[in-house]
Formats: sequence, C-alpha cells, structure tokens
Amino acid sequence: MSPRSPQANQRLHEEQKERILSAAFPVFVQKGLAATKMADIAAAAEMGYGSVYHYFPDKEAIFTALIQREMQASAHHAKAVLEMPGTPWERLECWLSRAMTWVDKHPKMILFMTQVLINEQAHETLRKLVYQLSRASHNELRQLIVQGQEAGQVVAGNPDQLVLALQSCLQGFAIEAAFQQDHRDGDLPTAQMLLRLLHP
Repeated sequence: MSPRSPQANQRLHEEQKERILSAAFPVFVQKGLAATKMADIAAAAEMGYGSVYHYFPDKEAIFTALIQREMQASAHHAKAVLEMPGTPWERLECWLSRAMTWVDKHPKMILFMTQVLINEQAHETLRKLVYQLSRASHNELRQLIVQGQEAGQVVAGNPDQLVLALQSCLQGFAIEAAFQQDHRDGDLPTAQMLLRLLHP
C-alpha cells in the first residue's frame, strides 16, 4: 500500500479534529466545563485517550476550537447578509431567520456559553471568547437596525436597547427549548414574530 499524500493526511487530521469537537460539545453541555475531563471526550468520540491529546493539548483548547468555529460561521453569515441585495428590512429578516433556525437546532449551545460566563473556574481567555462572540452578534444586529431606522423601516429608538430586546428573546427561546425534553425543530416562534418588535 502506497503512503498517503500530504493532502490526504491533512484531510484525515481535520476529520479527526471535527470528530472530537462534535463529541465534546454534548459532554461539555452535560457535565459543564469544569467537570469535563479529556477521558470523557475521548470516550464520547470513541477514540483512545492518548489520541485526543494528539489533536488537542487540553479541554480548554477543544472549547476554544468550538467557540472559534461558531465565530467563523457567524462572521461568514453576517458578511453575506450585510452584502445581500434588498432593503434593510429584508436583510434584517434574513439575519433573524438564520438566528432563529440556529437557536431552534442548537438550543444547548446558549446554555453551554452561559455556563462559561458564570463558572468561576473557567479560564479568563475562554470567557473573553464567549463575550467576543456575543459582541460580534450584537454589532451585526445593531448595524442592520440602524440601516433600517435610516430607511424608515424600523421603529425609532435606541438601537442598542432594541438589540438587547431581540437577543434576550433569542436567549429565552433557547433556554426554553433546551429544557423541553420533547422539543422539535420548528417549535419556536418565527422570525416574523420577532420582527413585530421592530415594526414602526
């Protein structure tokens, strides 16, 4: 058998990292950051204990990779929404629709990030990552609201307070969904319901 090419090795490396990240997330949600051990993640990923250390030096590095992945996905979506054609209201509807879909499918991610913010044992660097993700989301939504206000399509008022109202709704929906054992995709309110808060 011929040796794998560098490209094949890199692809396998990324696949194994993704396998670890996918397995780690539910473990973090269930046990919390402080109580989670690398052995727990290795068991969830069905990998050898030492193999996990080949890809990540510790659980904090795994957590960091999870948050950075969310930040990259969020930044990519925000760029696409802000550059899309149409009115500010249409861009705002697109942003909120994506946010509601994300919350509907991943409600426990909100709980996961909240754990880190309130956990005294969490590393300060991890707290800063979660805060950075939250601020990026705030700034994206604020920009869309300001554009909508300038076009007369969004209710007048302090844009930061409007963002806070919308984000509080999204977080509340996520918490409600996370605690519903029979939650199914599509159970949460629609983006159109949230947009009523912004209608002039």
